[in-house]
Amino acid sequence: MNAMELLPVKIEHLVHELSVLPFNDMNGTVVGPFVLTNYTFWGLIALTTAVIMFTVAARRITLMPGGRFTGAIEAGVEFIRDMATDVIGEEDGKKYVPLLGAMFFLILVSNMFGLIPGGKSIGGSIGATTALALITWVVFVWVGFAKNGFVGYFKSLIPSGVREMPLAGRLVLGGYIFLLEFISTFLIRPLTLAVRLFANMYAGHIILGVFSAFVFLFFPFFQEQLSFSVGGGLVGIVAFVFLVLMYAFEVFVAFIQAYVFTILTAVYIQSSVHAGDH
Repeated sequence: MNAMELLPVKIEHLVHELSVLPFNDMNGTVVGPFVLTNYTFWGLIALTTAVIMFTVAARRITLMPGGRFTGAIEAGVEFIRDMATDVIGEEDGKKYVPLLGAMFFLILVSNMFGLIPGGKSIGGSIGATTALALITWVVFVWVGFAKNGFVGYFKSLIPSGVREMPLAGRLVLGGYIFLLEFISTFLIRPLTLAVRLFANMYAGHIILGVFSAFVFLFFPFFQEQLSFSVGGGLVGIVAFVFLVLMYAFEVFVAFIQAYVFTILTAVYIQSSVHAGDH
């Protein structure tokens, strides 16, 4: 069997590893009364890690201000606070800093765990990203109804200029815009939030896995049944270089995807807070 014949086997194994599977203990039985999946397990680790980080940072700030760790946490919190006030508003933005900060740091920590061999990022599971997107959806819809009332929030889906048009324009153009905005607000936004995070993280893991497979396939000390060749060695070296570069890029993507999810959440909340101004 040559390297190219082994490659599909490696890809199949990679896809299997990235699938949502039951998390088994050493005896091969499902842990606990519920089905604990591999992504849920790593998601709980990420959540616990984020909580410990903030607990330790808060304690150090109280007992001994300063330090790189507490400084990094403070900088992250200030970054989220500035983003919230810039996007949502000075007065209303501060109310949502805990929510936005929790989402940002949970996704960021989880994405970092996903870069560890054997680790999982909740962004790699469509179920987990959908759960986060639904939290965002519930919050900004609830804020919209709470701030503007039931009728006022639905009314805000039609631009004020259209609402001032003659009756025919309001019925035809207003009805069309209302339908588009209704679908966008209540269906498209949570869907795009979930799919965007999942697609980027899952695709990144696939690319890392493919380059890893090439490294393992073209070096005989990784795959003993294969013989070494100069051409295969060169392919392995090139794959290793790209693997290192992709790892560095995925660290950057881990930050970017956490930021994009968080700022979109802030934008959606802002659209609900100021819906009456539209």
